[in-house]
Amino acid sequence: MKELTTVLLIDDDLTTNFLNKFFVAQLDSNLKVETANNGKEAIDFIEANKDNQIFPMMVILDTNMPECNGWQFLEFFNKFDEVVKSQTKIVMITPYDSPESRGKALQDPNVKDTAQKPLSDIKFRALINKHFF
Repeated sequence: MKELTTVLLIDDDLTTNFLNKFFVAQLDSNLKVETANNGKEAIDFIEANKDNQIFPMMVILDTNMPECNGWQFLEFFNKFDEVVKSQTKIVMITPYDSPESRGKALQDPNVKDTAQKPLSDIKFRALINKHFF
């Protein structure tokens, strides 16, 4: 498996993005961590960097956000070419860990996992180990 080098955190809650960025940086200070406040900002970030072959290898995606939520992000993301999609592992995060939300998220072929908010350094370590080692 490829080594994780970049993470994109997508959440409209600035505190959540700050804490998640802190947790990821604590695990590996060499990781590049980017944040977006909604799905549109995240799509714009990926679009702006795809020609340079800079893709987020892991996306932590909140489901509920204004302007462009997690489900809408996935609709846009699925239009990217296979190079972008094959390099990126998406983890959907929700405040509720229900079988319905987990099932809906995992129906999308680009969603590799789900997690319940709030995340912690332990949850991040488990996700990274599961998908990158």
